[in-house]
Amino acid sequence: MKKKSGNHKYTFPVPQKWKIREQQLLYSEESFLPETLPRIQELRPVHNLSAIFDECHNYVYANEGLLKEKIFHEIVKLLFIKLYDEQNAKNGSLQFGITSSEYRSILAGSPSGFEVRIKKLFDTVRNKYPSLLSDDSLKLKTLTLAYIIGRSQYVNLIQTPADVKGEAFQTFVYRHQRGDRGEFFTPHPIVRLAIEMIDPKPNEKVVDPACGSGGFLIQTISYVCRNNPDINKTHYISKQIYGIEFNSDVALSATVRLVFEGGTGTEIICANALLENEQFNNVFDVVLTNPPFGSRGKIEEQKILKNYLLARKWNKTQNGNWEVTRNVLAGQTPEILFIEKCLKLLRPGGRMAIVLPDGLLQNITNSHIRFWICLQAKVLGVVSIPQEAFIPYGTGIKTSLLLLQKLPSDSEKVFMAQIQKIGYDVKGKPIYKKTHDGRLVRAKSGLPIIDTDIDEIISEYNKFKNNGIEIDKERIYTVPEKSLNTRLDVEHYRPEDRKLVEMLQASGAKPLSELADILKESDDFRLAFNGEIRYIAISDVDARTMQVVSQQVIKPYDAPSRATYRLRTGDIITAISGASTGTYRHATALITEDEDGAICSNGFAVLRNIHGVEPLFLLSYMRTEYFLRQVRRLMTGHAIPAISVEDLSKVLVLLPPRVIQKQISNEVRKIISMRKEALNVWKKVVEGVESLIEIDKMI
Repeated sequence: MKKKSGNHKYTFPVPQKWKIREQQLLYSEESFLPETLPRIQELRPVHNLSAIFDECHNYVYANEGLLKEKIFHEIVKLLFIKLYDEQNAKNGSLQFGITSSEYRSILAGSPSGFEVRIKKLFDTVRNKYPSLLSDDSLKLKTLTLAYIIGRSQYVNLIQTPADVKGEAFQTFVYRHQRGDRGEFFTPHPIVRLAIEMIDPKPNEKVVDPACGSGGFLIQTISYVCRNNPDINKTHYISKQIYGIEFNSDVALSATVRLVFEGGTGTEIICANALLENEQFNNVFDVVLTNPPFGSRGKIEEQKILKNYLLARKWNKTQNGNWEVTRNVLAGQTPEILFIEKCLKLLRPGGRMAIVLPDGLLQNITNSHIRFWICLQAKVLGVVSIPQEAFIPYGTGIKTSLLLLQKLPSDSEKVFMAQIQKIGYDVKGKPIYKKTHDGRLVRAKSGLPIIDTDIDEIISEYNKFKNNGIEIDKERIYTVPEKSLNTRLDVEHYRPEDRKLVEMLQASGAKPLSELADILKESDDFRLAFNGEIRYIAISDVDARTMQVVSQQVIKPYDAPSRATYRLRTGDIITAISGASTGTYRHATALITEDEDGAICSNGFAVLRNIHGVEPLFLLSYMRTEYFLRQVRRLMTGHAIPAISVEDLSKVLVLLPPRVIQKQISNEVRKIISMRKEALNVWKKVVEGVESLIEIDKMI
């Protein structure tokens, strides 16, 4: 069947009421092209936008030889032009299209109105959005332009469902742009968690200063409109939504997505958000962001660094606080600068949610950053994100979601939670809830339910926020704001560990630093050019028997860089780094006369001059969960877990009466004696076996 509509002739079958099948919207040959340009009322929404993007990408890649970044840039420019054309169609007439006669002229190498019309349309859009379209022309060949425009000219981008456009753009941007500057796309569950916890209102201005393709902003629009059905969506977007993105290609794609939602195209600013711009300071009610992490390098531009207190050197004061100096650092990682930038953007009392690497929340080297944050804002909540959450998106960095309220704030408690189930595996494939017999759990709609605890965390946070209900679950809990110390990571504040510390303090337990000296000076054994040394690594200690079971005899110049401390009889060494630290395999040992003078790894802390406690009791205490749980609580790092010597010195030791300490010490002494005797027996047995073998050889 053929149908005529005005001056347009279609050579493909058209079902009744214009229910055009999506494959009929994909033109690839001259016979499928119309005789005249399409009109706005003839465009139709699609549900396979990702497929169209892929086909266009593959065609450009095969026929232009461009790198993926260039392909991305050109296709997004064309999409932006098409979107502008749809929004500004006068009397229904469109400019973004190609006719069959124009296509024949292109194939014949003859001039046609196609090139002139598309260039004029591009120039119009470029002049309107100069910060987003800095190129002076389209870079694709005319035939390639004809293919892409022909493929998409009957697609109605405005009416295509938002979820279809969002998924297509997220996939498209991720495929072409991920991780070039340390930036990684935020998984949808984390975006949803941040937005629902921050709970933006229709009258609040929202900004993402590192907006990428606009994920946080798009979901914010969806959230606010869903909870306020009478809202004027277009007015809300144009007045309350802002994004800043440094990468012009990604900024352009974010602009397109915002326009899809009803924006004007001016909500996204293509700029470096870290450059000081005082007109944006103290303006916004809400900041939602996932800034680029510093694995790709530091910001070194002095014109940027000089405007940030967190880009300066800080000194620790005598009372344990920090003070900033005038000395600007040579470089600083972007995520640290973005923390300060976000707080600058917020008005007093404004709220923010930011995804940060866990090192910023726990490492001792970042203590001054946390000190500064707590001077500027109250911590509303911290949610630990599992390491696998970002693996499908290009990184395995362990992160957390930090929620802050710029002062003033009356918040007195901090909400903390650990996500255990993100809803997908390390390959990004969904994980569904199952019954005990392995069957999928399904919703009323019949669809399987994603296995995640995001919903539970949001629900518990709302109870806490709205009703002030304290929470004391294993993975979700509240902490008094005054109980925060120099750490902000969730794992440090587990209820069972806090209760243990409180119990030990109430029982008069003493910190390890009051019971022993922790060695800090390294030995100069490398100055000895002759002779040999005995070296003890963590693997040379048997954690079960708490003794050194072997020593490596090496030349001083062959010693590993970790070789540091010279040991004395009576010292206790205990591991402070490695995956086994703080577990039942934690390496701790008493140094006997057999190890006297050996050199040990700096993976150990060395306790010396033990006083106020029986040394052998202390040795046995360091095998208990009282000690190991405190060590685990104070450790930092995920790739290489470690506890600093400073934190180790704070571990509490519960001291029973001296008579009980001596009783336990006597038992430990007997065990050590029995071990030595057993070793001597084994030595005699081995010697006997060897002698028998020699006799056998003689026979």
